[in-house]
Amino acid sequence: MAQNKICSQNISATESSSTLTLRKTPISENIIQAEHFTTTELPPLKRFKKIPIYVVEEHNDALQFIYSAIGGKKLPLEGTTLLHLDAHPDMLIDRKLKGSEARSGRDLLPLLQIENWIVPAVAAGHISRVVWLRPPWAKQFPDGTRTFNVGDDPRTGYLRVDSKEPYYLSDALYSGTLTNKRTLTFTVAELYHSLLPNSIQHRIPQLVKNISISQPYILDIDLDFFSTSNPFLSLYQQIALYDLLEPIFEFKLPNDDEVDTFEKANENREQQLDELEILFKHLEVFGNLAEYQGEKTDSFKKVLSISKKVNIIAAKEGESPDWWAIYAAGCTRDQGGLPYYISSEEQIRNMVEKGLIPLLKRLPPPVLITVARSTIDGYCPANQVEMIQSLILKTLKEIYDTDDPALHYLTVHTS
Repeated sequence: MAQNKICSQNISATESSSTLTLRKTPISENIIQAEHFTTTELPPLKRFKKIPIYVVEEHNDALQFIYSAIGGKKLPLEGTTLLHLDAHPDMLIDRKLKGSEARSGRDLLPLLQIENWIVPAVAAGHISRVVWLRPPWAKQFPDGTRTFNVGDDPRTGYLRVDSKEPYYLSDALYSGTLTNKRTLTFTVAELYHSLLPNSIQHRIPQLVKNISISQPYILDIDLDFFSTSNPFLSLYQQIALYDLLEPIFEFKLPNDDEVDTFEKANENREQQLDELEILFKHLEVFGNLAEYQGEKTDSFKKVLSISKKVNIIAAKEGESPDWWAIYAAGCTRDQGGLPYYISSEEQIRNMVEKGLIPLLKRLPPPVLITVARSTIDGYCPANQVEMIQSLILKTLKEIYDTDDPALHYLTVHTS
């Protein structure tokens, strides 16, 4: 990727030169529990005098500051580690995103959303390792370390992965053949177990050893890690709509591990998702399926049934259904749905004091820190976000020598 496409923003911190090292992970086809890294010297990087903290609302907005650090030579062009604390992996890909778009520098940024901002940066080579630290209630991936490739599907040019995990197959993102491949090492681990608060001090040293974080890396924190809402649960609760969407969007995993089997399963899933998208587009325009001209498949019958129920409730409430919101909810409903757990303030403080602080004190300092609020989109509870943000920023200030946080969300949002 051409360096001139990664534009540097003006950053107030003064700079100094420093030689940093990057540890690379050997490729493995299997999930393993710990990694051993070798150290490779990198060209000299510039260094922030104080660690910058960028606070954004939508999580994908964090990537612009990572790209700025790359452009300013604070991070290497390739091979950075992302330490990602979040209730959601954010590791999906927009199904219509071309691999060439992922490698287009800052032109990529407007194409991203909160759930799909990390893997395109992997495709561009900027990130080669992601460590997702999850709360106990987030179980989208099993714990452990795995490697897989990110690249272009040669038939379509769309960005895909060769990971066979349900997280990717459920969005029809698998391809057994890739070009322009980049290898990602992806580690998943639980940071804090709420049922075992008194044993956390014994678990943190082992966790630090297992994830083996070394410089240069980015510390990325989503505030919904500490208390997690699911905005789709409130959609037409009278008919338990979120549960009704599950049989419409569910799919069966392959019975064997053969590439051809996964290719076929991925093709079937893609056809299913495309059909559902067409059905909900029709609902968005016409409000019902009475004039739908497509084939009356099983998916059509299921969506027809649910649309009648929604229209009855919406008519009683004097509103028009937001069919795209319902479609988006359905897309999250497979594989058990989104995590949901509203923590008490005491639990939040315990997670910080007994989980986050001991962890960060045992790790080297990051190059930069990004913090996502995730409250406008409904994932961090609005009545808790200010308390959590204040607590996290105070904690980061106490552990690191940081600049005052740059509150980016105030420049783009008024609420």
